[in-house]
Amino acid sequence: MTQQGDIFQQLTPTTTVGVGSGAFAELCTALYERELKQLAQQEQISISLLQRRLQSVPYYVQNAARGMLESDAPYTLDVQNASWQTPQKKHLTVSSTQASKLQRWLSRSARLGDTVPIFDLQSAIQQVRLDSIDRIDKAQHRVHCNMHGWFNFEGKCLETGSDQLWLLRPDATNLAPAFCGHQWSHKGRIDPRTLTLREVLLATTVDF
Repeated sequence: MTQQGDIFQQLTPTTTVGVGSGAFAELCTALYERELKQLAQQEQISISLLQRRLQSVPYYVQNAARGMLESDAPYTLDVQNASWQTPQKKHLTVSSTQASKLQRWLSRSARLGDTVPIFDLQSAIQQVRLDSIDRIDKAQHRVHCNMHGWFNFEGKCLETGSDQLWLLRPDATNLAPAFCGHQWSHKGRIDPRTLTLREVLLATTVDF
């Protein structure tokens, strides 16, 4: 395996503005190991596709690590585990005021490519995932997210069988459980999940 060395070839004490190479290297290591584990667990993947994925890993890992170090997210960055941390709420809920807040944001401020939180209240394990907006249809008051499909401007998912998925305005409070991987079961809080590399990259595009 020769790819791992590629990640660290360009490391210098000024890899990221104001940050030494130590933190950058730790983040790269954690992210790289995580992505390799995820690739190893994929079934029925062709050798050619796996090779392409492996070739692109160093590029995306370095971008993710640099973005995490430069992010102004109001959460604690755990360099060793390449994750963010903040206190977790007792329950995952969508308040009655969220619909109007989202509607105002979509009508006035939302842009294509914006990172948004998707609240998943439909499964035994509730969580919040990051997605991105790729279409805004103001005429029909709906918005399309890359992974989760169509939502109306009040945040309700319009896809079949996804009535417990909710799009919320991307503020610091709503993004916290997505950044930190918070999860809940019927008993309450459980151990956080690990963000995918895609989610980490989406997180680093958020400007708080």
